[in-house]
Amino acid sequence: MAMIVDAFAGKLVERLTNVIEEKAIMVLGVKDELQRLRRRMDRIARVLKDAEKRRIQEETVKGWIDELKDLMYDADDIIDLCMIQGTGLLQDVDHHSQLPESSTTASTRVCCNFPLLSCVRTVPFRYKIADKIKSLNDRLTEISEDKDKFNFIISSQSSADAYVMNEASYSQSSSLLEPDVVGWDIKDATKSLVELLVSPHEQKCRLFAIVGMGGIGKTTLAQQIYNDPKINDAFVLRSWIWVSKSFTSRTDLLKEIIRNTGGRYGESTTIAELQNILCDVLCGKSLFLVLDDIWDDNIWNDLIKNPIGGTTTKCRVLVTTRDRNTGVKMGALHIHNVNKLSLDSGWELLCKRVFTNNDKRDMQRMKDIGMKIVEKCDGLPIAIKAIASVLVTKGQNRREWENVLNSDAWTIIGLPEELQGALYLSYEALPSALKHCFLYCALYPRGHKFHVEDLVCHWIAEGYIEAKGNTSMEDVAKSYYMELICRSFLQPDPMYVDMSRCTIHDLLQALAEFFAGGESFSGDPQEEQSTESMKRLRRLTVTSNRESVSIPHLDCLRSLRLWTPPSLNTQVIGNLKHLRLLFLNGDKIENIPDSIGDLVHLRLLDLEHTCIHNLPNSLGNLINLQFLLLNDCKSLHILPNSITKLYNLRWLRVDNTSLNYVPKGIGKLEHLHHVEGLIIGDSGDDGEEGCNLEELQMLEKLSHLSIRNLEKSSSKSSSVLSSKIHLRELRLCCTANYTDEHIQQQEMDKIVQVFDDLCPPPGLEDLVIDNFFGVRYPKWMLSTSINTALLELIYLQLLDCSNCPQLPQLGQLPQLKYLKIIGAVAIASIGPEFLGNNGEPTEIAFPKLETLIFENMSNWEQWSLIRGEEDDDPESSKPLVFFPHLISITIFKCPKLKALPRGLKWANIQELHIIGASRLSRVSHLPVLKELEVTYCPKLECVEKLESLQSLKLIDNQVNISLPQWLISFLQQREEKPHDDLFMLHLECSVLALKRCLKGSPYWSFIKQVPRFIGYAKMLSMYLKYTKEPYYYETNITDVA
Repeated sequence: MAMIVDAFAGKLVERLTNVIEEKAIMVLGVKDELQRLRRRMDRIARVLKDAEKRRIQEETVKGWIDELKDLMYDADDIIDLCMIQGTGLLQDVDHHSQLPESSTTASTRVCCNFPLLSCVRTVPFRYKIADKIKSLNDRLTEISEDKDKFNFIISSQSSADAYVMNEASYSQSSSLLEPDVVGWDIKDATKSLVELLVSPHEQKCRLFAIVGMGGIGKTTLAQQIYNDPKINDAFVLRSWIWVSKSFTSRTDLLKEIIRNTGGRYGESTTIAELQNILCDVLCGKSLFLVLDDIWDDNIWNDLIKNPIGGTTTKCRVLVTTRDRNTGVKMGALHIHNVNKLSLDSGWELLCKRVFTNNDKRDMQRMKDIGMKIVEKCDGLPIAIKAIASVLVTKGQNRREWENVLNSDAWTIIGLPEELQGALYLSYEALPSALKHCFLYCALYPRGHKFHVEDLVCHWIAEGYIEAKGNTSMEDVAKSYYMELICRSFLQPDPMYVDMSRCTIHDLLQALAEFFAGGESFSGDPQEEQSTESMKRLRRLTVTSNRESVSIPHLDCLRSLRLWTPPSLNTQVIGNLKHLRLLFLNGDKIENIPDSIGDLVHLRLLDLEHTCIHNLPNSLGNLINLQFLLLNDCKSLHILPNSITKLYNLRWLRVDNTSLNYVPKGIGKLEHLHHVEGLIIGDSGDDGEEGCNLEELQMLEKLSHLSIRNLEKSSSKSSSVLSSKIHLRELRLCCTANYTDEHIQQQEMDKIVQVFDDLCPPPGLEDLVIDNFFGVRYPKWMLSTSINTALLELIYLQLLDCSNCPQLPQLGQLPQLKYLKIIGAVAIASIGPEFLGNNGEPTEIAFPKLETLIFENMSNWEQWSLIRGEEDDDPESSKPLVFFPHLISITIFKCPKLKALPRGLKWANIQELHIIGASRLSRVSHLPVLKELEVTYCPKLECVEKLESLQSLKLIDNQVNISLPQWLISFLQQREEKPHDDLFMLHLECSVLALKRCLKGSPYWSFIKQVPRFIGYAKMLSMYLKYTKEPYYYETNITDVA
């Protein structure tokens, strides 16, 4: 991606300002030269906003900026080298002062600890580094003189000024997932296309196309069709495949369709093998397939058409494409052209995005200007959404809207046509700090799903993020992520309610790629023809189908990523001296060379999912390293002791590895914010000393902490966590299967004491306790402490706490939204004490809980919520309110549970999932329940009083020939009280039972009264699908029972 010069210059000035007074700089004697560099950069930074705009249209300005960028990258590296060498000299001085006089030598006094610049004499090195800085100053003088001929506009605000988040726009994020469907055109188009797709036809496989230019709303229309209830009713299988221009692997495409339709492809890798598997998966079933963003008609004609068309009973394919000829070549029977939005519909979409409070007076007041802005968007929804992201930051200020309307950015030239106008204007309106973060997305393949946690790490490592006051860089980066979503540059994945995953629209990705320019390359470098263009690369993403790849020697490279997992001769890494981010992933990576210690500029090292066994001791030389990511390195057995020298480290991830211990000294890494998979205790083999809980005392900035092997703790750790005011996520784990063998009482008492001393701070939001084998929960979870110790807790998981016979009184946690309890095998009964207040009537219990999960509780028999529940009328003793916001209860593998508590009838439960409750006999009196799933509950006899039920799913393949009597009774009750609804019955049963549901069979009289029914048998290979209104009946079962 490209550097945003004004932002980078501002950060460089700030960095120079901060380091000039450091002792490491003083000892080198280069302060004066660095001050000159800072002053000149500060002056030149004030013209860079104008220069950044003009470089698109003026080639000479672009050349001037490229020269300046090269200098700034060099300056950034020089600052690193000064700090590294100066710090090494200071350490030598300290070491010398601690030695007896007789043991000191000239060599001892001046040798540096870092191999890159080792064993230099102080004075010569000072001259060498000073010469480099002087050379930079001379270059900057020439560049500064050249700038005068461009007559740049001087910015009134320094580029170094911090970007202040626009709170108004950030607060609107809750409205982001609202559908962007406006006007009658899309509604009419949805209705007509759905009718075409579901209408019967003698032709088994039919293809339809939606055609239109990029950003016009093809995908939005296809989504409306895909989610239409009539489509769901008419097809057994549905699959959505995003293809795109950049989709190059045909085998991956086939694998995706197989996954989407419920199949498995195992170890198959060839096209022929995968096509055969796809045929088997689809055989005898109906399919609705969407191929979104198709560019190559051969994807359908040569790859998918035959296996789909030849095996399905009915297939409808909907493709979206920018090229009408592509639809014609694919044999589309009907092509729907998506028209541009009308002016009124465009204004409606803009209002949905800008006026989230739906204030009609404000809309009317701004309508005249707003309509003119909409008109400039030329009816493109993506352009209107982009410009809305600009307007929402301006408030309802007419002058600000007029400035947007009259902006020169509408008429900028030098951009590809599809990126001109609103898209460029919205990009130009981004603060420079956000531009950097957005352009980083150009490094990823089209269609990639971004994870907020990854982007946070990468943005910080690239230097795009600065801490603000007491706000950490991680929190600032997360706020930038949310701001990019608010401004429609990132699209949140609706499957994640916390918006932790997102994608980017094709046109916005193209915009990012355009501005990334010649500094980035993604692909196979061995196929690149122009070696000259590669020399200036700063960021390289390797994607290749080769078994192994080679990396050319690129002096300027700052980021290297192996996107696909080919093998690589890792020895080449040591030659890339300027690397700041290094991603080596995949099982083909088996070793890391000693020369990695020469990469002294490195900020992020990601080796996750590799097969490395160890790391070289030279890792300790990477004193600028901020992120060391080693999760899922399952062959990694040892970490070098030198890891304790990485004093700038912020993230350490070592979860799901084979490590026996983490070296003692982690407590010295005082900048750690995120530690995942920390192992407590010494090595069991070679006697190496490992870290203990006391070391955590010094890590005051921790916000995420995951600890393993707590049974090995041998130290008192009182208050080690309670003082961590920034801690938000905590996972406390003992070793899995540690309790399989006989445990002494002494060990159980010890682990209870360890956990008692690990009281978290009141600000904790997410807590997991895993494999705890004490006989009671920690004292800070008891009734007298839980309200204060876990005041802000939102997520709680108690996993395999196998010896605790009673749950804590969790009902009084005021913020708890998610509760999962797994493997609590010592619990036989859950009573009113679970609600809190020692089981006495309480005003409200679980005030914010939304999800409740019980799993693998093999001895749990009884569950009651209020005292006297066995009486006929427990009304008098019930709490005033409990579970007021509960959405879902899941009960999984609790074979002895006999009954649900009657008190649930006062809870607002929406979904109930019961799987493997072998003794449960009744589900009743849940008046607001909308969804019920019952799987393998053979003793169930009664299901009734579920007045609001909309979906019933029954899975019991062990049923021989008859459906359970409770189901027949329930369906009869529905007939007696007709419901005007879209009730859905989903059944998975034996072949014989399903045959008895066919038309003319014994159960048909009940099934035909169900508004919607789908039944499966024999691993979903046999099916019956029925809709009452409008009538629809489909099955692949030929013989009737």
